[in-house]
Amino acid sequence: MLTPARRHFESVMAQNRGTAANTMADLTAYEQMLHRLRIDKNRFRGIQNNKLKADTKAEALPNYQGWVDGVLASDSGQADEVLTTVMLWHVDAGSIAEALRIGEYVIRHHLSMGDNFQRTAAVVLMDEICDPVLSHFKASQSDVPVSVDLLKALDGLTANEDVPEAVRAKLWKCIGYTLRTNPETLDEALEYLRKAIAEFSEIGVKRDIEILDRLVKKAASNVPESNKELNGGGNSGADIPRSAVTAMTVINGESVPLAAGPVVLTQESGNAPAVDLVATDSATVPVIAEAGGAEATVPAAETPAAEPAAKTPVKRGRPAGTKTAAGKTKTSAAAAKKTTGTAKARTGAAAKTAKPQ
Repeated sequence: MLTPARRHFESVMAQNRGTAANTMADLTAYEQMLHRLRIDKNRFRGIQNNKLKADTKAEALPNYQGWVDGVLASDSGQADEVLTTVMLWHVDAGSIAEALRIGEYVIRHHLSMGDNFQRTAAVVLMDEICDPVLSHFKASQSDVPVSVDLLKALDGLTANEDVPEAVRAKLWKCIGYTLRTNPETLDEALEYLRKAIAEFSEIGVKRDIEILDRLVKKAASNVPESNKELNGGGNSGADIPRSAVTAMTVINGESVPLAAGPVVLTQESGNAPAVDLVATDSATVPVIAEAGGAEATVPAAETPAAEPAAKTPVKRGRPAGTKTAAGKTKTSAAAAKKTTGTAKARTGAAAKTAKPQ
């Protein structure tokens, strides 16, 4: 762990390296940082467990913080292997916000990532951040490894950079998966997943889009019902069915029932005859014969329950009294056969009578 004085010294050396007043001491400071970097790299290569290696990098990062702050403050844009390497170590250690702070400087100045990388800084940063996020979502879709704000910041940081379609689609896929964990951002998640498959058709989100589309439509279909419940539902008028209240109009002292149908409660004005409602319960209600007249009581009308109409059985088949042509032919043949049998019987009886005894 560096002391505050050493960190300040390295920060000043980094700032001086970006000015025209470069001295041998400044160059020696950068060489010292490279030497420290190579020692740490060799130490990390001996660790096989990825989690242990990430924890070890996190412990070593404070030793480079003074140099990083000085380089970013100078904003010189000079090639710096220490800066680009430390940026990736922050990604491995889970410090995405600090990695993006350094990445903005690296991408803006188009710094090289070193001899070990064939990709640009934007592509490397997108790959190194998105690959662990997607691996995490394969195991669990409930929690978020990287906040959506940081992923959107990375998208904005690399928006104008030349990156492969698959890499851009991978970033949008990460954003869509992250938004999908929040029920209030399902629409936005669906939008990012559709952008991802449009950018790169083999990104592997087709099934996710189908499932998410059904969830969004289901949520949208439930909105009118909830609004209706909040508003109380129905019309604002007081429509009362005939089964609940019987309305009667008093004309010249006689009660005349109104036509069937729902009754709307209204308030009459002027000198028009008053309309009162007589409930169908056993209680009595006051009825005013004329405007300003005396009050009387009318017993509630007992309305017998309507009996359901008897159903007439319906027989299927042809109408009564009609026969088909085949039926008529069959009937005629039977009648002729019966006549022939009767004639034979008569002939036999006559022959038996005429036989001599």
